[in-house]
Amino acid sequence: MSRQICASTFISLVLVLFLAACGGGAATVMPDGQRAPQATAPPVVTQVASSATDSALPPLLSEPPGHMIIKDAQMELVVSDVTLAISQISQMAADKGGYVLESQSWSVAGQPQASLRLAVPAATFEASLLFLRNRATQVVKESTSGQDVSAEYVDLQTRLTNLEATSARVRQFLAAAKTVEESLKVNAQLTELEGQIAQIKGQMQYYEGRSAYSTIFVQLNSPATASTAPLDWDPAHTFERASAVLVNFSQGVADLLIWLFVVFGPFALVGLIALFIVRWFSRKLVR
Repeated sequence: MSRQICASTFISLVLVLFLAACGGGAATVMPDGQRAPQATAPPVVTQVASSATDSALPPLLSEPPGHMIIKDAQMELVVSDVTLAISQISQMAADKGGYVLESQSWSVAGQPQASLRLAVPAATFEASLLFLRNRATQVVKESTSGQDVSAEYVDLQTRLTNLEATSARVRQFLAAAKTVEESLKVNAQLTELEGQIAQIKGQMQYYEGRSAYSTIFVQLNSPATASTAPLDWDPAHTFERASAVLVNFSQGVADLLIWLFVVFGPFALVGLIALFIVRWFSRKLVR
């Protein structure tokens, strides 16, 4: 009986430790009933080098010290030579320590067009945008965005510290387990803790990577395709559209008549024959 009570008490302590870890920012519970001081993780500082081009950028891109910012940009540019621009932009990304994530090329009315998605170090984000502006003959569209994930990252650090501390205590209980039942139950809790730790580490690595490298999407247009604008009024084009509508309408009417003839024609023929017979008998009776 006393052995069962000890086993129950042992497993209860493990469950208390597990629940304390799952509580996020809660303090770790020690076996003697006292609470260990909560570990607070220092915030991670992402340093972004300043450049002479910062004053020309929107206020959104000025990053306060000690913040972890995820930056993205989208640009639509007109360039004199699309093929040459692809090569120069790819080389620029490589020179700054970045790389090309995605590249596509196509043509419109025989004129080449392309799009690239770049990943550049956050410290070179503004300089990369300046290079792209200077490379273009016209900036059709440009938009930038920034997401501050500092608070989320610090919260993940705190949760990770608590979970790792609890996992270490549970390992001690696993080593002290005296029965197979105790070992299985403690190991199940340990496995779940390790899964949560791996998930949090994955989220932290995602934030670290996205804040360290900013993404820039660039669409490159040829001057001919970018400057082509429709006329205010084109009689020939209007006549072609009207002719096409007339042809479509005529075809629709013809299709409708064919459907009516095929579907209802036999019934109409039978009805006419029946009407003729009825009239013929009526005349016979009158005579």
